[in-house]
This record gives sequence, structure tokens and C-alpha cells, in this order.
Amino acid sequence: MRFDKVLVTINVCLKEQALQQYLPCSAGIIGKTLAGIAGDYARENKTGYYPAIDFFKTLDSVDPGLIESAEQVAWLVSKLARETVQSRLRPIFSSVQFQSIQTLAFSMPKTRPNQKDAIEQLARHYTPDTVKIELLLTMMRRDSEAKDNRAEIYARKMIFRWLEPEFESVEVTSSKPCK
Repeated sequence: MRFDKVLVTINVCLKEQALQQYLPCSAGIIGKTLAGIAGDYARENKTGYYPAIDFFKTLDSVDPGLIESAEQVAWLVSKLARETVQSRLRPIFSSVQFQSIQTLAFSMPKTRPNQKDAIEQLARHYTPDTVKIELLLTMMRRDSEAKDNRAEIYARKMIFRWLEPEFESVEVTSSKPCK
């Protein structure tokens, strides 16, 4: 018997129906509004990039209530994602430890102003319904003492199998065995 640990990073997007029961409006409205503001800012200042949401706090022209709404929705999404991941993966793995949770909407957008459909891509990015979660998973194995990567493969498969029905999308972005 041995215990294998795997560090896994996933991106999960909550289903709109799951959020609707907690929110008075769609999270997509926040994303579209912020994308419009970012588009105007990039045009007026002739920048080659779009800023992160936190930058908008420094502008007097942006309603602080909009940023506060984005932060509150991001907090709710992080909480719901954490609870769902914990409840779905806890029966499968010996332990599920959260290393970090980050709402992707608050990261720097990869979209550039000269890209096709930039505002639509930006609206998707600024919508606070997707989180990046870093997990440390532990599993008990009965097989031989051989060092293999089967634990990592198993972890990736189980994450997708058990989380895919619960979220709009699930993407395993990285995984590696830990000691």
C-alpha cells in the first residue's frame, strides 16, 4: 500500500443556471459592460492591450458599484466551485487540498485590441464565472512499488469524469506527481 500525491490545476466554469439562483442578473452582463469600458479605454489611450479589472478601480469614469459587483460574483463563484469540487472529489481521493483559487476574470486578458472579435473575447474573459483551482490530491494505491505515472493519469480522468456534469466546462491545464 502506498500514497501518491498529484498536483493538478483545473479551470472550471460554473453553469449559468447554478449562478442564476443567487444573482439578480447574469454574470455575462458584468463581462459585457467591462469589455465595453476596456474597449473605449484602449481606443482613447491607443494601448496595445486591455487592462485587468483591478485597473478600473483607478479610473473616475468607472462606477465603483460595477467593480464591486464583479468582486462579489467572483467571490460567490469561487465559493460554489470550491464546494462542488470538494463534494464531488472527496469520495474519490484520500484527500483533496486546495492550494489556490483564482477567478480568471481578474487576471490580465490575453486578448489584444487588433484581434478579430476582440470585444466578444474580452467580454468572455471579464465574465466572473470561471476559476482556476490548484489541487493537491492524495490517493491510496495497492499496486507495486514501481514508480509510474498512473496516479497522474488516474487523477486527470477522475477529475474530468466527476466534475464534467457539474460545470459548464472543465479543463485540466496541468498535473504533476508530488513527493
